Amino acid sequence: MNTSKNDKNKVAQLYDHIAEIYEESMKPLTHFQDSVESFLAENVSSGHRVLDIGCGPGHFTSALPLDVEVVGLDISKAMVHVARQKRPTGTYLVHDFHQALPAELGKFDIVVANGCFDFCEDLAIVFDNVSEVLASGGRFYFTINECRTDLPFHDARWIDAAGGRADIRMFFWTFSEISNVLEKAGLQPLTYRHAPGWESVDLQTTIYYGYWVVEHLRNKDKSMK
Repeated sequence: MNTSKNDKNKVAQLYDHIAEIYEESMKPLTHFQDSVESFLAENVSSGHRVLDIGCGPGHFTSALPLDVEVVGLDISKAMVHVARQKRPTGTYLVHDFHQALPAELGKFDIVVANGCFDFCEDLAIVFDNVSEVLASGGRFYFTINECRTDLPFHDARWIDAAGGRADIRMFFWTFSEISNVLEKAGLQPLTYRHAPGWESVDLQTTIYYGYWVVEHLRNKDKSMK
């Protein structure tokens, strides 16, 4: 597995600078809106607790019904600020998903991580962190860059995500790596598809995602770690 480390401050600064315009500027470049919105519509019910990892300006979960508790996490302070303005009833925190989630957050029925795992450097740590806060039978939707030898830029372990403007790396993982780490974290795949994720202006190419929905196994085998 790739052990190169991004400068998390640079990643945060990259998104701090575009927080106010992120939703409108990125929408024409992305393909995942229908996927994440359909997942939320089909899986979130009254009284559910929803964790939005890499929440950005809260554009996917801010409009959920008020009887749904929303907690959003993002590495960018500016993104967290915008998300709080959109949903004052939500809880929004600056947090790096490579770190364990605060225990006081409790368990969640639904976890969403859309687009943020572009910067995931350690799948085992991140998926274990999610597994610890996902309730038994809870569902986790995420997108992730997948290594594919037949697609431009997808055959590398990482690429420059900032077009040379900053040393920020975007990581790619094989299907096998993702599947194995999910199993060890006690997360059972329910659905999967490989499809366009977003258009990279800097690379002039389409970045493809693996779109996953997984369920927390009720009897997670800690010995598998």
